[in-house]
Order: sequence, then C-alpha cells, then structure tokens
Amino acid sequence: MTPFTHLTSGDNCEIIVDRRIDGETANQLEIELISIEKTEVNTVYINLAACTFICSAGLRVILQYHRKFKMGKRKLLISRLSPEADQILELTGFKESLVESV
Repeated sequence: MTPFTHLTSGDNCEIIVDRRIDGETANQLEIELISIEKTEVNTVYINLAACTFICSAGLRVILQYHRKFKMGKRKLLISRLSPEADQILELTGFKESLVESV
C-alpha cells in the first residue's frame, strides 16, 4: 500500500500523505519527487493533514526538494498540516519557509 496519493491538475501537483513519514516512506516520497521533477509541474503541494509523524529523513527530503524546485523557479510547499506535523515543523524552524501562506 502506498503511503500517499498523487494528484495532478494542470501544472500543479498535490501529494497527500496518508500516514507517518518514516525512513521507508521518506524514500518513497523522494522517488515520487524525482519523477515529478522531470515533468512540467510548476508547484508541488505536500498535504500533511493526515500525517502524524515526520522523521529527520522525511524532513531532509522535503527540504532538499524545496531547494531544488526553488532553484528551478518552481515551488514545493506544505499545503495543510495535522497538529502533529505543525508541531514538528514549528519545533524544527522549517514551518515559515515550507508552509503555504494563505
């Protein structure tokens, strides 16, 4: 079972994380982002509404691809946060740079 759902509409893509981002899920997320990187998608949203945990490997993948997309004049943003994901991003100091501003 895949830990996330991938939805594409025009030049936007949303990855909906269905559970925790642990070491294995972080690897799967990276594979998904590599494939998206090769497309014409301009903005990737990672929906963490159902995510209850993000390990350091998951944070690394999100930050790495946030920077890669930014260098290519594209965006990778967190579109929604569960309370747990919100707390993790707040504690690590990444919330302000990664979360989509409404």
